[in-house]
Amino acid sequence: MKFHYRLVDDLLTEDEFERRVEEKVIESGDLLDEQTAAMLVVRDLGRAHVRIRDLTAVTSLACFFAKVLSIGEPREFERPDGTKGLVASVRVGDETGRARLTLWDEKAAAVSELEAGVVVEILGRPKSGGTTPDVTVVAIQEAACEITCEDTPDDPGTTVADVLEVRLISVGEPRTFTRRNGSPGEMLEAVVGNEKGVFRLVAWAPALLRGVEPGESIVIKGALARDNDWGVEYSVGETASVAPSGRQINITMNRVAEVEEGGSYSLSGTVVSVQHARTFTTRSGRSSKVRNLVFADETGEIPVVIWGEKADERLMPGDRIEVYNAVGRRARSGGIELHLSWGSALLILEHEEEIVEIEGTVIPVGEGISIDAGNSCYLLERVIPIGHLVRARGTVQRGVFRPDFLEYMQPDLGSLKRRLDRFNQKI
Repeated sequence: MKFHYRLVDDLLTEDEFERRVEEKVIESGDLLDEQTAAMLVVRDLGRAHVRIRDLTAVTSLACFFAKVLSIGEPREFERPDGTKGLVASVRVGDETGRARLTLWDEKAAAVSELEAGVVVEILGRPKSGGTTPDVTVVAIQEAACEITCEDTPDDPGTTVADVLEVRLISVGEPRTFTRRNGSPGEMLEAVVGNEKGVFRLVAWAPALLRGVEPGESIVIKGALARDNDWGVEYSVGETASVAPSGRQINITMNRVAEVEEGGSYSLSGTVVSVQHARTFTTRSGRSSKVRNLVFADETGEIPVVIWGEKADERLMPGDRIEVYNAVGRRARSGGIELHLSWGSALLILEHEEEIVEIEGTVIPVGEGISIDAGNSCYLLERVIPIGHLVRARGTVQRGVFRPDFLEYMQPDLGSLKRRLDRFNQKI
C-alpha cells in the first residue's frame, strides 16, 4: 500500500489513503485485494498508471507496468567525494515502447532478485531528453498482470560488444560485497584501452582476468557496453570470455595543452611537486583521502587531484608517470585541473637505479626518515635512529636509498661549532 501512496502523498495523509483503500475493499464485497484497491484510489485521485510511450511527458513521479527484458550487472563506483556507490540498469518494455530503469545503491544490489520475462510495477522519476525513456526507480515490485512485448535490441544505452580487443592498463584487487538477499558477491575494477579510447571495465567474475598482467593485450567476448555521462563503460560476467591477443595495442596519449573542461584524457609526463594525502570524512561518514600534485609535459603544467585509494600511491617529485581516463574540471581558482577517481589509472614508470655514496645526518621528513647531505637528501628504505651522522653506500631509485653499507660516524665537533657560529652571525 505504501508503494501506491507515494503517488498521492501530496494530496492526502497516509491514514486517509488507507481509509479509502479499506472502503474500496468493503464496497467490492472483499473481492479486491489491497493492492488493486490502492490502484483504484490512485486512479480516482487523477494519478493513473501511464504507458511507456507517455513517460517523456511526465514531469514528476510516474507509475507504470512493464516486462523485464534484460538485467545489467550492478557496478560499483566512487563519487567525487570518495564515497562508494552501486548502480544497475534494467531494460523493460510494454506494447508502446522500451525504457531503461536506473537503480542506485541498495536497489541496485537487489537486481539479482529480478528475472527477465516477469512483469513489474515501477514507481520512478523519468529523466527529460532522449528517445528512450530513462527512469530513476523509487520503488519496484512484481505485478500479477500480462504484457505482450517482443524483446528487440532497440535500447541504445546497452549493447553487447561481440569482440572487444584492448590492452589492460591497470587492475585492482577483488572486492567482496553482499547482495540484498544476503548472498556474497565478488568483483574487481580494471582500466582498459585501445585505439578508440580508455574505458572502465568491471568484472563481476574476477576469475576472468586471473593471470592477465597490466600491459598485456586481450580479447573479450560478451562484454556489456553502456554509454554513461562520463563515457563508455564495460562489464563482464560469467558468460563472457577473455583470451590473449596476438597484436600490440596502441593507446593515444594527450598533451597538457589539450586538456579542456569536461573531457577525458590520458597523459604521460613528470611529477613537478606533490602534497601529502589528506584524510576527510565523506557525507556518508566514511573516511577517504585526497591528494594534490602538479604534473608537466613538454606543453605545460597542470594541477592534478587524486581521490580515494589512489591518493595512497607513493609519489616523488621527478617521478615519470602516466595517467589514464582523467577528467578535466574547472578549479576554484578558475583554471583547469585533472581529477583521477574511479575509472582512472595512475602508473609510475620504471626508473633506473643509481649507485651512490653519501655522508650525512639522519633526519625525519614528511615522507619518512632520510639522509640529508646538505646538497642532496634521500629517503631511507628502512628506519635507522634519527640524529646520527652516517656514511653509506647503496642504490637510489625514485629518491629512495637502499644501503648496502652503513657506518655510524662520530660528529666533528669543530665543524659543528663553525656551522653554529655562521648560523648565529646570520641572525
